[in-house]
Amino acid sequence: MNRFFAFYAILVLCVVSSCTYSFKSGVFPHTLSIAPLENQTQNADIERILTDELLDAFIKDGRVRMESPGDFILKGIITEYTRQPSAYNSSGDIEEYRLSVKSRFSLADTSKEEVEWEKGIDESVVYPAEEDETVAISSVAERIKNSLLRIMLDIW
Repeated sequence: MNRFFAFYAILVLCVVSSCTYSFKSGVFPHTLSIAPLENQTQNADIERILTDELLDAFIKDGRVRMESPGDFILKGIITEYTRQPSAYNSSGDIEEYRLSVKSRFSLADTSKEEVEWEKGIDESVVYPAEEDETVAISSVAERIKNSLLRIMLDIW
């Protein structure tokens, strides 16, 4: 009887310890096109750079099928773009900058010409002063993409 109990206990322990939990993130069930972002800031050409970075981020992510024209169109406006010192060293030289982008996005169904949602998205990154600003722009675009995906995937 003890052998049976020991075997049963080991079997239960093996089954319990082998259980795993997995999560597969959602996929946007429609095709999407991204309109060139509109720039309401004084920073020339930022709309082109952010549009390109956002497109690249969505394509690399793979959870949204990109097509032109798509079932939905994502439109965005850059309302604020700031780069400010964030940290200084003991000599008073800038060690880090904070790059902040404020934007508004809307997602519209192209067949109904109906806006599904409009959201403000504000993202920022801190980066070393010796690093090129374009690297920080890529990081901000990635964060904006993540925020947009959360919103889009929550709907479906």
